[in-house]
Amino acid sequence: MLVVARAARALPLLAALSRPQSFLRSGFAPFACAAAATSSSSVSDLLAAWLDKALTAEARKRKALQKEADAARSAERLGQWATLVVANLYRIDPAAERAIVEDWENGGTPTELKFDPSEGTPREQADKAFAKARKLRRGSAVVAELIEQSEATERKLRAWRQRLDVSAAEADAVNDETLRKLRSDITREAKKLQLKLPEHGFAAEGDRSAAAGKSKSLPRGSRADTQPQQLFASKTGGWSGREFVSPAGVPILVGRNRAENEQLSLKIARDPDVWFHVRGAPGAHVVLRMSLLPKASVADDDCMQMAADLAAFYSELRDERKALVAYTSPRHITKPNGAPLGAVRLREEDGTILGRPTDSALIPKSIVELRERETRGGGALSGGSGYS
Repeated sequence: MLVVARAARALPLLAALSRPQSFLRSGFAPFACAAAATSSSSVSDLLAAWLDKALTAEARKRKALQKEADAARSAERLGQWATLVVANLYRIDPAAERAIVEDWENGGTPTELKFDPSEGTPREQADKAFAKARKLRRGSAVVAELIEQSEATERKLRAWRQRLDVSAAEADAVNDETLRKLRSDITREAKKLQLKLPEHGFAAEGDRSAAAGKSKSLPRGSRADTQPQQLFASKTGGWSGREFVSPAGVPILVGRNRAENEQLSLKIARDPDVWFHVRGAPGAHVVLRMSLLPKASVADDDCMQMAADLAAFYSELRDERKALVAYTSPRHITKPNGAPLGAVRLREEDGTILGRPTDSALIPKSIVELRERETRGGGALSGGSGYS
């Protein structure tokens, strides 16, 4: 009798389940709505957490850029100081710690110039000031543009956050369709804005399926068939990575993986070489080998630009139109204790250059064409995934 009674009580539920519309209109509907609300709420919480984190990161980034912009503004004052020194060298004692001169650009106003004997003669200090001013001016336009990009990114993030808040406020349960649209917009635009999305729980099912399809391994023996013959093999003894030649004939070495990055940065590079790496993303270590030129040679702008373009090209920002590239002297590069292979630390940056990974006239056309074939599914860049 107990079994029969339980079966009888279950019949209305079974009947309702066989008629979905009746089920939703029945007293079971709140349970379905609660489940949907829970799912929507979790997506809403994930979006909110990611947006808040991205806004915080963007604020930190712009604060750092603002410091660089403030430093760049000192270029004019530094250049004026150096100009005054050079114009008055005939009346400044080489061992002087200070000198009073007339600043004719400001009506002949008497101006005091101070010197640090430990930094060399007044002439040597003026030369250093000119060099530093050039570096600061070179980076000022780059930093200004990056600040504008950061401000635009923050405006976009705040607009997305507002859409999420409005969606939550206008309904008892967050609107599923609104959330899907917002998530789709963010996923589509995140790469263009150089924003990193969460690895799990963010992309829509279709996006995850597509990503999974792309990551499938090739059949045994097929991978080698898709790899092109290594381009720009090095002529430098002991170096197996890429080697390019700048417009002025200076070798530029480019690491292809973590091991080569570490070898290049810690064993091959030496002063007065110039070391490059894209800022804020994994990428190849690049070295402009000034040490192979006659002593006291200075890298010209085209050599520096080509090295910066290659550093951006062989990085995760290679599909961007512009990317900020930091450069420094090898003596400023160290290996932290316990750091993984290829990871280095910069004690000091000498400056930044705007790299052009997609439209550089200095990157060899064969490399650019190879990347275009890769984008269309016709091949892969040799060593394109091992950067650190």
